[in-house]
Amino acid sequence: MNRKKPSVSELRRQVEQVLKHPVSDEAWLLAEEDRAVSEVQQDDNDVEWLARKVARSMEIFGQQPRAAPEFITRRQRRGKATQGRREAISSALAEIARQDEDVLYFRRTVLNDQLLQFEEVDRWIQERRSDATYPHAIIVRIKNGLKFNHQIGWQLEPPLSSMGPERIEGLVPVDTLAYAKKGDRWKHIVPIGRDGTLRTVWRLSNSLARKFRWQEAQATMFLLTDMTPLLSEEVTFNPPCMITLPWGGLLPLSCLTRVTLIIDPMMAPREIAQKYARIRAKLLSRKPRTQGEKHLQLAVFAVKYPTLSREAMVEWGLRFPDWKYTRVSLFARDARIARQRLLQEHPVDFRMNVDD
Repeated sequence: MNRKKPSVSELRRQVEQVLKHPVSDEAWLLAEEDRAVSEVQQDDNDVEWLARKVARSMEIFGQQPRAAPEFITRRQRRGKATQGRREAISSALAEIARQDEDVLYFRRTVLNDQLLQFEEVDRWIQERRSDATYPHAIIVRIKNGLKFNHQIGWQLEPPLSSMGPERIEGLVPVDTLAYAKKGDRWKHIVPIGRDGTLRTVWRLSNSLARKFRWQEAQATMFLLTDMTPLLSEEVTFNPPCMITLPWGGLLPLSCLTRVTLIIDPMMAPREIAQKYARIRAKLLSRKPRTQGEKHLQLAVFAVKYPTLSREAMVEWGLRFPDWKYTRVSLFARDARIARQRLLQEHPVDFRMNVDD
């Protein structure tokens, strides 16, 4: 009897269980585009293999799924002086962006001077996903001395047709356009081709995001709707990478977890400390446990000698006579616990909502 093929959503949940943290939309989208998800569905590969691919993609993107971008609305209430300054700067930057020649040209020629409503953006983007003539591009190796003839449209000398298939390295990674949907907690993304309307939106949005320190989704929504992006004071997470360990297979190295807090340098040190304290209190599922010198040394030793055999115990005793063991079972137990606490145990719960 054939086993029922798992759905895409079921596979995503299984990958998240392996990784022990949520999977970002970008990383999952790339896995689908690369046919990695379908390979697992067809039993050509397993979930751990897929988890490794997704983990590598998340290392490239360098963060967990971001919360939905923020914008200034008429009904938004004013907070502290710092918040008022943040809103004023955000409004001023949006006014500068509204006068940008590329923004004006796009709105005139693509939107016909008719800005979209927030709820219209998703449908507008979905309707234009198929208008790209070239959905992909390839990377070609070229030798020193190759000339580009700009006058006749980037013609190569010698021509591209003279290069054999061995010069092709592979497909260019798929670019994605980020945007927001009303009422949703996370930003949304769609893959885009190498030309077409969405490529134009992507190029302009990325340019605006770099200029004004906006999130890409904020820049897209500004371009299409004229909503004013609220300067980000976001928290981003660098999730632990997945590594095949000699003593346990594919596991996350939670010791590499990092939190990045983006702040206004005008914030007082006390305000920053208070903000981080609130975030940390939400993130930590339990009180962190510190390790003493013996257990730190034991953890490193257990990495070098993963079998934790009698020979390893003897070697430990020679190196650290003050902490010598006489029973292999006790030595192996303490070493495994020390190694686990140092490298893999982490009290951070990434599922917690840390929006401040």
